[in-house]
Amino acid sequence: MRFFEKVDKGSEFDACWIWKGAIDEDGYGKFRMPDKSVKGTHIISWELANNRTVPKGWHVDHLCRIRACCNPDHLEAVEHSENVRRGTSFAAKNAAKTHCPRGHEFTAENTRWHHNSRECITCIRQRDRQRRQAQRAEREFDSARGD
Repeated sequence: MRFFEKVDKGSEFDACWIWKGAIDEDGYGKFRMPDKSVKGTHIISWELANNRTVPKGWHVDHLCRIRACCNPDHLEAVEHSENVRRGTSFAAKNAAKTHCPRGHEFTAENTRWHHNSRECITCIRQRDRQRRQAQRAEREFDSARGD
């Protein structure tokens, strides 16, 4: 098959199968199919090894974290949310956090979602309390000056 002519299966010391053909701007191998469509090499490799297509809405995750790898033993079809969670993106790193920057745990009771991001309710309450105290002190200062 023409696909495997562009795969470097490495050696016994290197288990990744590196794609030697075209690579997209994100580092993933790409391959032009007979119908002229372009598909990710990791997806083609997974589909050939599993004899089925990737389920709709799912992604093929690189367990080895090497984007140009198309060794089916290094690939797993997972839901989009799982693929993001396993990644190293900003969103993945934030999703993995269990505590806010001040050390309060993100629990169902202590977490508020605002514009698709988590907020610590304990921190919100402390911030609001400090703001009210500052406003009260400012009013007292103004009344003491006679404003």
